Formats: sequence, C-alpha cells, structure tokens
Amino acid sequence: MKALMIPLVTSCVVVGGCRENKVEGDTPGPAAPEVEKRLEVPPNGKVVMHKLFDDKFMEMAAMPLPDNWIVNNGKAVISGPGNVNVYMVPMKTFMFSGDPMMRQLSARSGQPMRPFESIEKVIQQDLVPIARKEGAKLVKQYAAPDIAASDKGFSDLLYKVAPMRQLFLAQVTEWTDKRGEPYMMVVHLSATDLGNMVSWNYYTHALDAPKERYEESKKVVLQALAGTRYNPQYVQSYNQGEMARERASWAAHHQRMQANKAAFEAQQRAFHEKNDAINKSIAETYASRDAASDRMHHRFVNYIKDEETVKNTATGTRHQVQTGANQYWVNGNGQYVPSNDPNYDPNRDPNLNHQPWDEAEVED
Repeated sequence: MKALMIPLVTSCVVVGGCRENKVEGDTPGPAAPEVEKRLEVPPNGKVVMHKLFDDKFMEMAAMPLPDNWIVNNGKAVISGPGNVNVYMVPMKTFMFSGDPMMRQLSARSGQPMRPFESIEKVIQQDLVPIARKEGAKLVKQYAAPDIAASDKGFSDLLYKVAPMRQLFLAQVTEWTDKRGEPYMMVVHLSATDLGNMVSWNYYTHALDAPKERYEESKKVVLQALAGTRYNPQYVQSYNQGEMARERASWAAHHQRMQANKAAFEAQQRAFHEKNDAINKSIAETYASRDAASDRMHHRFVNYIKDEETVKNTATGTRHQVQTGANQYWVNGNGQYVPSNDPNYDPNRDPNLNHQPWDEAEVED
C-alpha cells in the first residue's frame, strides 16, 4: 500500500519500520546493509466477467476485469496484482426545492437543501479542499460518458413509481499526492427531477496503484466501470418487491387522503424514499449506509497511509501515528512512543524521563 506521507507536526519525522519504544523524531542509528528484492509482478490476465454479489449473496451484476484481479477484497472493492486497489467512498445525497412545504420538511429533517449546478463545481467545492488539506492537488479531469451510460442503464431497468427526468454524469479526476504519486477518483453523479424538488447524489471509486502500475490499472478500472452488466433476474426480483410495496403504499395513501393534508406530506416522503432506494442500489453493496461520509473518508485516508488517529487523554489533542502498536504515548511536541507492552510507561523510562508523556487512545 503506498503511503501518503502527510506529517501533522512539522518537527515529527516519519521513520519507516518504527516499532516498540522508538521515539518519533529520533535519528536512527546505522543500519545493516540490505539488498532490496523487487518482486516480479505478474501481468494482467485475460479479461473475464467477475460476478458481483449483494449482502445476501445474490448475483447482482458482472464486471469485466482481468482473471487475476479480484472483487470484494476486504476494504477494497477491487484488487489487482502489484498492490493495486480500488476503494469506494460512500454516497452523499442532497435535495433542493422552491416549494415552501418541501423546505419545511427539509428543515424538520435536519437535512439542508443544496442546489445542483454542475459536476465540476461539486468537485471543486467538495473534493479539492479535502485533497488540499492532505497536500494533494488536482492534475486533470474529464468526462466519462461510457460510465455515466452504464449507471443510467442500470437505473432504466428499475421500477419507478412515476415518470422521472434523470441526469447521469461521470467525471474522471486525476491527482498527485504530496510525494508526487498519482491516484484517480471517478465521480458518479445522478440527479432526479421529482416535480416540486430535485434530489441528487454522488459517490466515488478511488484507485490507489504504484506509479509503475498506475496507467495500466487506470484503463482496467475505467473499462470495468463502463462495462458492468446487471443480472436481469436480480433486477426483476427487485422490481417485483418495489411494485408490491408501491401497491401497499398507494392503498394506505388513499385512506389517508380522506383524513387531512398529512396525506400530501406522506406522498412526497414516499417519492423521496423511493428515489433514494433507486440511487443507492449501485453503492449499498460496498458502503456502510449508517456511517458518516467524512468519517469514512478519514478512515480511508488512514488505511492508505497505514496510520491511526490517537487522542491525548490529558489534553484531547489528536495525532497521526503509524499502525502496529497496541499502545501509544505522546508528549507536548507531538512526538510519540509506540508500545506493545501493557506494563511499559515512558515516564519511568530513564532514557525518556526528561519530559512528561501522556497516554493516547486509538480512535475508531
């Protein structure tokens, strides 16, 4: 896994192989000479259709990938030879309406309204600031109409409660991290006009690959996303369930119509919930629906960098540390001591007792 080496404290020097009782920032002593053995990476194999399953192990779709690539590899949704991984950043959903009643519903739900203007503006407003904080920069971006067409093709197969005007866009964004290493994020965006409101969302696939494997892996991933084919039996089963729920919903709706104006609010809520179900069908296999997107992004960045976030129990300050230890101690300068010994305390260590050390907890 390539590390996005982003120091949080300027005086802290990241040392590879730092282990137990090693103070971050110390100058390492002379090391024995090592001969670096570069493992030969096998070439990509023949392209075949890889089956994709939902959380109930039903075949949802098939994706064209080399036969020596795999899908659903732990935290990665796709993995290839030579330390190539593709991750999925969870979906963010927004809505906008000029209808006063819809604005009241949005205010009561706690979801602020946000109008959709363009996918380019979403990238500049949402992705670029996060990348800039990490020391990365956007190199180029371009449309991916084949991927957008694949996303639209899946949505067109799904049962809908009423005719809808929908827009599907996909944009490839290429970046370099602080060390000049490349990575790619494919942004999938869809918007649905529901008459008195617009619901829109986006999610991303992120490619992490060594520089020497990046260009080849990028082509594989883009072709796979554009060439995904969905299982007709899976779609039919989904549609039958949706139609049954819709019949029940309309029966309840007609009863409520006899009561009061609350029926109108229930209908709009049903429309919104149904649209969410359609848009989330693509991503829900891979993403935890109840996790906050910002928290998931932070975990994703930590995983890429092989780091963890720890919190000083005394001051509440947070620090980034390399993974691998069961316990961490930090001082006021942002330096830390990792340890796997539950009885170890750097405050009693004669080599370190010239300064106080506070215990730090690993945050989830």
